[in-house]
Amino acid sequence: MKGIQKALSRERKFAAIEAASEKMLKDSVVFRDSVSSLLVSGSSFGGSLATLFSPLGAEYNLAAKFPQAEKTVQNITVYQTLMEEMRETLTPELELIDSRIVQPCKELNDICKKIRKSCTKRDHKLIDFDRHNNSLNKLREKKEKSLKDEKNLFTVEQDFELAAGEYEHHNNLLKTELPAFLQMATRFIDPLFHSFYYMQLNVYYIMLEKVQSFADGKYDLERKDIENIYLEQRGDAAEQLDELQITKRVVSTGSIAKMLQTHRQSSGSSRSPSITSKTSGLGRAPSASYASKKEAEAYGAAPPTRTLAAPPPYTSTASTDSIKKKAPPPPPPLKPKPSYGTPKVYCTAIFDFEAQAEGDLGFRAGDRIEIIERTENPDDWWTGKLNGVTGIFPGTYTQVD
Repeated sequence: MKGIQKALSRERKFAAIEAASEKMLKDSVVFRDSVSSLLVSGSSFGGSLATLFSPLGAEYNLAAKFPQAEKTVQNITVYQTLMEEMRETLTPELELIDSRIVQPCKELNDICKKIRKSCTKRDHKLIDFDRHNNSLNKLREKKEKSLKDEKNLFTVEQDFELAAGEYEHHNNLLKTELPAFLQMATRFIDPLFHSFYYMQLNVYYIMLEKVQSFADGKYDLERKDIENIYLEQRGDAAEQLDELQITKRVVSTGSIAKMLQTHRQSSGSSRSPSITSKTSGLGRAPSASYASKKEAEAYGAAPPTRTLAAPPPYTSTASTDSIKKKAPPPPPPLKPKPSYGTPKVYCTAIFDFEAQAEGDLGFRAGDRIEIIERTENPDDWWTGKLNGVTGIFPGTYTQVD
């Protein structure tokens, strides 16, 4: 009983160390990437401000026209230089976090994954041991044994000894080496956590020192209501932008023409009847005379343009009937191609099997399982699919259809 309690305690400690290593790896990577993105964004922000306000400030004298923004306009170049210096200063710190925190956490996480695989393999060997043990007991308890039973008994005894040896090997390996790993992992994680904590503090202090050196004497750092400070500094700039006509949507010429056409149609106005009668009789609008074109060119004006209507189509039935041809018949439908896929193989469960570890496929007696991968030896573990779930299962628990 005490041995079982110790084993369960070791399993819980290992699960806690596994979760802690994954969390520390994730947090260290997120912190490193976030600080790097912050520095890149700050440097880009300073460059954008310098590009935007430096030409405007020199041409329009923004500092004199807007006294409340004088310090900002004058110190844009200083801010840009500060962001570049901060990025250069903190780059070695981020590289140190990557080499001292991130990489060791990755190594510890890889070791935990290998140990987890060993635990899963031990559980699988225990299932094999129980299966062979049950088969051996059934044959031994059988009162009247045939010659075939005697041969099977010899084979089952060999399989049982092999399964027992493999299970004892993996189980003893975890018994002896897992406690040692737990002690070493504890001694490894504690200093790693403290180092990461002090590296974070160093990054924060460097950033605070750089930003305060820029803001001292220029801005009031006593106030904490940042939103109110922003609204006071902005003033009525938003209202002035809304009043500018350049920010309004411009109606296109095509939209204006459609609006006028709709208005004319609703009011009932139409074109001159003389023009419409001529266009309907001739099929096209009358062209301007040569003299009128010359007069327009002499006075420098563009000659009047007329919209040409398409000529009426020919309505001769004889000609159209001679041109028309009989349409070809539609092509016959394509025959469906026969499928040459590999037929699926199924097996029926003889005994119940409970999933012991992640990746196992549990089933009940009578379930029909689709075999995805199997070997010729039924004592091996096969891969199958049941109710949309894929996993491995012992082949001796089933019978191939």
